Amino acid sequence: MKVCVLLPGRIKPASLAQGQEEYARRLKPFGVDVVEYKDEKVSSRSPLQVKEAEAGRIAKCLKEGDFVVACDERGKPLRTPELVDLLHAARNGAHPFAGRRRMVIVVGGALGLADSFREQADAAWALSPLVMAGGVARIVLLEGLYRAFTVLDGHPYHNE
Repeated sequence: MKVCVLLPGRIKPASLAQGQEEYARRLKPFGVDVVEYKDEKVSSRSPLQVKEAEAGRIAKCLKEGDFVVACDERGKPLRTPELVDLLHAARNGAHPFAGRRRMVIVVGGALGLADSFREQADAAWALSPLVMAGGVARIVLLEGLYRAFTVLDGHPYHNE
């Protein structure tokens, strides 16, 4: 199963771009694509309107049969062993991934994800109980995925 990580706009602060590029490069051999979607600019519209407009942009990146994960601080906290188990199930097409072709992990923009999007997602993961700047959330997610894939493949990157 392919994994796609959808990230909003360009990374901020720009000083984190090198870290994102490094983990995106490391994840490529594991079948992970890191894709940036155009985020909505915070404007005179209400936060709800901005998040709903962004949800529409995200929906255009999704395909029929995707298993969609919303990254949100109110989601299920994941420990590395749990993520490893989920990725193992995804690779093998086991429940809850049976019949799915792609896992799409979505990070919201500056205001987070719309409730409507989060509620329609197949899963919601908390990267931390803290609200994080988007650039930090990206690095945490990408490093966590890289770590989990290396555990799956018996690579010495992860020290237990």
